[in-house]
Amino acid sequence: MFTRKPATKSLSFIVLLCIAVCAPFMAHAETVETPDWAAPFAERVYEAWRDGAPMPQISVAYPDATLEEAYLVQRHFVKRMLETEEIGGYKAAGVANPAPEFPLIAMMPASGVLYASDDVVIELADDPNRHVENEIGFIFDKAITAPVADVATLRTHVEAIVAIVEVPGNPVEEEQPGTGNDIVAWNINGKDMILGKPHDPDAIDPDTIEITFTRNGEVINQARGDMAAGGQWHTLLKTVNHIIEQGYTLEPGHVITNGALNKIVKAEPGRHRADYGPLGVIEFEVQ
Repeated sequence: MFTRKPATKSLSFIVLLCIAVCAPFMAHAETVETPDWAAPFAERVYEAWRDGAPMPQISVAYPDATLEEAYLVQRHFVKRMLETEEIGGYKAAGVANPAPEFPLIAMMPASGVLYASDDVVIELADDPNRHVENEIGFIFDKAITAPVADVATLRTHVEAIVAIVEVPGNPVEEEQPGTGNDIVAWNINGKDMILGKPHDPDAIDPDTIEITFTRNGEVINQARGDMAAGGQWHTLLKTVNHIIEQGYTLEPGHVITNGALNKIVKAEPGRHRADYGPLGVIEFEVQ
């Protein structure tokens, strides 16, 4: 069976979550020198995210910050999120870029893991600046707490492959053009992702998946799985190892969405249909 539903929140679960997730998270953080400004800036990002206000740009506040420092901000931000959220999985961004630091990674909240079978409706009232992205995802059935050596080993941890439409959210400041550091510090705007039906990962080559995405019958994106640099499995390996490097862990049931393929499209009202061929169809409404 490849079916997963979000776990029910409970105090005991949150305590266990902090033991399982926050401990390695903090152990990693202690190995990196943290600038004095990182935690206060992360608190600004968190408060803006919590209140639905535009999240501040690290590139404006600290233009000399490194990518590693941006990840320090992200980890502080995620730690604050975990006070009220659970981890549903992780996301990748910039998957077409073959540079070693790509793809960028971020945490996805469990509350944002949605299922196409549930007749999803995305509301723009609270955030009219959302986008829709065609992606391919992987559901894990074994924990990963250390870097993975190769794709063959990685595949033994993957239970299912799924079509995904990600719907990033949360307003952001735009005092200057956004940078990779901004995106990382914002947790890559992780908010919602819509999962299609799960499929046996040994039965489908994700690189051959052809995607046609329409809004009210009009094509708004066409993509193919191999648009990810090096292919989907290679990208997933880099993503998983970046997740571990940043002090996070993968647990059974977590999903990784492997990054936008071709266009990132502004979310607009209408009926959306994403056809992933052998991975099935995702339909949802934006209003």
